Amino acid sequence: MPSFSNILRFMVLSVALFLLQAAAGPAQWFEETIRPLLAARCLGCHGDARVSGLRLDSREGVLKGGRRGPAAVAGDGAASLLVRAVRRDGELKMPPNEPLSPQEIAVLEKWIAVGLPYPEAAVKRVGGKITEADRNWWAFRPLPKPVASAGAIDGFVGARLAREGIQPLGPAPRAVLVRRLFYDLTGLPPAAEDFERFDRRPDVAAETDRLLASPRFGERWGRHWLDIARYAEDDWRGLGQEKYANAWRYRDWVVDALNRDLPYDVFVKAQLAGDQITDREGFDLRPALGLLGLGPWQYSNSPPPQARADERHERVDMVSRGFLGLTVACARCHDHKFDPIGMADYYALAGVFASTEYREYPLAPAAEVERYESHQQLIRDKEKQIAAFVAARQGEAAAALAAQSARYIEAVRRGERGDLPETLYSRWKSYLELPQRDQPLLDGWRQEDPAELQALILSVLAERNEIEEARKLAVERTKPKAGAAKTRLPNGFETYDEFCPGCDVVVRAQPRDRSVLWQELHREPSKDRGPGVLFIPEKELDEFLTAESRDKLAALRRELAELKSRSPRPYPYLHGVADKAQPSNIRIALRGDPYQLGAVAPRRFLEVLGSAEPELWTAGSGRLQLAEAIVKQPLTARVAANRVWMNLMGRGIVGSPSNFGRLGERPTHPELLDYLAARLVEQRWSIKSLIREIVLSAAYQRASGRSVRAEAVDAPNKLYWRANRRRLDAEALRDSLLHAAGALDGRVGGESEELGAEFRRRTLYGKVSRFKLNEALALFDFPNPSATSERRVVTHVPLQRLYFLNNEFVARQAAALAARLTGPDPVGQAYRLIFGRPPSPEERRLGEEFTRTGQWTQYAHTLLSSNEFLFVD
Repeated sequence: MPSFSNILRFMVLSVALFLLQAAAGPAQWFEETIRPLLAARCLGCHGDARVSGLRLDSREGVLKGGRRGPAAVAGDGAASLLVRAVRRDGELKMPPNEPLSPQEIAVLEKWIAVGLPYPEAAVKRVGGKITEADRNWWAFRPLPKPVASAGAIDGFVGARLAREGIQPLGPAPRAVLVRRLFYDLTGLPPAAEDFERFDRRPDVAAETDRLLASPRFGERWGRHWLDIARYAEDDWRGLGQEKYANAWRYRDWVVDALNRDLPYDVFVKAQLAGDQITDREGFDLRPALGLLGLGPWQYSNSPPPQARADERHERVDMVSRGFLGLTVACARCHDHKFDPIGMADYYALAGVFASTEYREYPLAPAAEVERYESHQQLIRDKEKQIAAFVAARQGEAAAALAAQSARYIEAVRRGERGDLPETLYSRWKSYLELPQRDQPLLDGWRQEDPAELQALILSVLAERNEIEEARKLAVERTKPKAGAAKTRLPNGFETYDEFCPGCDVVVRAQPRDRSVLWQELHREPSKDRGPGVLFIPEKELDEFLTAESRDKLAALRRELAELKSRSPRPYPYLHGVADKAQPSNIRIALRGDPYQLGAVAPRRFLEVLGSAEPELWTAGSGRLQLAEAIVKQPLTARVAANRVWMNLMGRGIVGSPSNFGRLGERPTHPELLDYLAARLVEQRWSIKSLIREIVLSAAYQRASGRSVRAEAVDAPNKLYWRANRRRLDAEALRDSLLHAAGALDGRVGGESEELGAEFRRRTLYGKVSRFKLNEALALFDFPNPSATSERRVVTHVPLQRLYFLNNEFVARQAAALAARLTGPDPVGQAYRLIFGRPPSPEERRLGEEFTRTGQWTQYAHTLLSSNEFLFVD
């Protein structure tokens, strides 16, 4: 006889199923609820990987199961292994790391109870075609017209809380709220007078307007965007650190654009095609091209086809995830496994960037640019003349020394230097006596008769000179054409495609043993090895020169020094991109292999976001058309609105801010997200207006305390029943230390500087390196600037506490803060400067007791290391 609990469970599920089917059919419910859950928590191991023989990416796979038997029995959750595993009732506990929430378990049980609906049409597009179900994905749907009202945001949030039976917390205390406002809008703490003003007149709207009008706003919110833009001032992919000298101009453009409240649609278009559009206020939009121009570039140590493919891939990934919240880059090697994005879509967009090249835009009059470039050419010509002269004299010296090889070999074998130069004698001695472990084939030659070995050396030298002359001709042929765009990036190898198209290139080389002998004798010195026996470094060349040659070289060097002394100052320029002279489509790389090419992919927008017959882009590279297509999408507004909400609330409505596809998280409040996105568009894409509306809501202004009842239902606070407590990020942390010490330099904009202990400007203005990221930034979770970052990952590790104990920068700020405590109430002054409040009686007692012997620096250091300083409630 069924137990009462089973009967009750059946009734609950029946009611749930009835309500569910009244709102949506099983297929839609599956797509909106079950598939995202499986994709996020199960298919990483039980999709293609088939861990334990189990696949959960089809109904057949669920019913068949793996080595432990069927994963589920349709209609019977109690008999289903899947339910027992996610409930962690027995030995098998899945997922192995982070358990499912009670709500997620209930959804899976409901799915099994209603018979395991698993529609295949949403997984596989018929014949590769885009279906109506694809186009009707929640993130792609048109935005509804917003009904603006004073409490719209709280209405959406409150309705969801009520459905879950959660009582939200009340408003935050005034001091907590004003501190939150300052950090969220400016990244800096309020000063003591700010706390006092807000306490006297707690007008959140007025305070918000004041902060939105502050130049500090753009500095804070610009940094949010720079994470997405993977902003950095160098590139690690070169053979050394390749620096972008004017990268800071892009950073300053971003800050200024946000301070001016540049409409977000223009903000997007400027960064993709700022050379082809104009600002309504007349501002130059070319600095925005730094988004593409400052991206990671592949260097000449990569094969050109692979390097170009990787460059394009990075641009496709950044643009699609950053603006559209779609992982288009997943379609590089095959059609996207989960989203309706094919390889043809990927290579259509990659073709846009294949038709785009790096370009530096001068920020000086043409005459000044011409004067500087002409003078630099004179310097290069003179350097080339000196190098050729030195190389010729080195060759002559090497030939002369080679003709004396027998003398040196005989002297070494006798052990008597005689009148031979000490340096050259020592080189020969080392070369002939030390075993050549890495080149044993030379050992026999070293035993040759001195005269025969000398003849061999002279023969190899003559042969090599002939080959080197031919090589120089080939290298000259492959240099970029005259008048090419000035670039400091070594992607000039693109011009190698232009070398004698259709010709065969014959490369002459010496046999390996003779080549190795030449290298041993003539190699240039390195950090690991000294020079070859016959190589004469330039600094040692003088003793081998005739008086005439010595005077000639000295004159050439004087002429070079004089040219450099008269050199005009370098003109400023922008790192950007431009359309190639001959834009073209590219071919699909089969399985992502750039050496195995398939059909041509015409440049166009993503098919699922356009019409069945998408417009092809034939004018220029297609960057402008791409930008215009992006800003027309309701998806773009949703992604932008979600990022704004996340930066204020601590978590996005969509928890995967750069993935709105099927592998991303579903929105917790879809109607709220649509409202915010529609409001963004309605208010002329004003980011400031959207921020203002959010921070004036009760949802934003809540306290950050605890509620046992609310935590039982929504421990992660996905429904916003309280404010999220957040640790200061790397920039706000460093800036706050300087602020408390009274040492913060408030200058806005300008060239970046190294983030040393002496640097007192905001952290935003410190150099960001891909080659070697600043250790303090990395320690406090600054994102990797080589790839787009959707949000900061927050860690809590012992090294962070040790940083506060031992770091020189922290110690300096503590000392500077202690020096400020000169009033009649230093303990109270310290609390007001650091926390914006007076100390409690107990805190005052402890402070006065601690500082009785004058340990004010240690006291300041302790307060600056406290959680109250490090966290925002």
